[in-house]
Amino acid sequence: MKRLLPPLAALALLGAAPAADTPVASPEPGLRLRLERANRTYRDLAPDLGTVTEGDLSLHLTSPRHAVTVRDHLLRLEPGAGDSHAAELTLTFEGTGWLVADVTMGGVTRRLEDDVQIPRQTKTLEGRAKVARVQGGYRITPEQLPRRVEVAVRSGVGDSLLDLCASTALVPGFAMDCSGVERAVRNVTIELPDPGEVVLVPEGTLTREERRLLDDYLRRTAARPAAG
Repeated sequence: MKRLLPPLAALALLGAAPAADTPVASPEPGLRLRLERANRTYRDLAPDLGTVTEGDLSLHLTSPRHAVTVRDHLLRLEPGAGDSHAAELTLTFEGTGWLVADVTMGGVTRRLEDDVQIPRQTKTLEGRAKVARVQGGYRITPEQLPRRVEVAVRSGVGDSLLDLCASTALVPGFAMDCSGVERAVRNVTIELPDPGEVVLVPEGTLTREERRLLDDYLRRTAARPAAG
């Protein structure tokens, strides 16, 4: 899941259709787009979910297979200085997969694995990116991104780990804080990459109307005075 949100955030700037509940022409200076074309299923985006250590317990989580279905996108763009744009992306998604937990306590490692559910949820990401029309498409350079996003998950592995932690915490000599384990198995923390990676989006991935809307927005915002 680690690579789910950044590609969608980049795609959000371009793989878009007008919002069904708003006029085609957005009021100046911003743009509001419903991202129908980006609504699809993404598979096996991040098999390694990281390691959590709480006292005498070490927990390494992986998801060797999973499918995340994005149901809805809504993007708002507001112009800034030069070709920089403030962006707010709201997306609704859900999914399923397989979760593996390698648990180490007292030098002994055991493996737990089971189905994992990603319940339907909505997340909003705020950032800033430069967008430029180039030959054959669009160049997007993220300038600001959230450092991390938390995604709620539910699984039998998580329930088993919480039971194990609670039992172990009662054993004399074991240092254990189950609150950290609960956070790890209930909310997966997704670290986002640093800004600066350039994304090129070919114009062939957009319809003629989508290109018209985006080109019009870029022309309008380029003609505006620089923001203070």
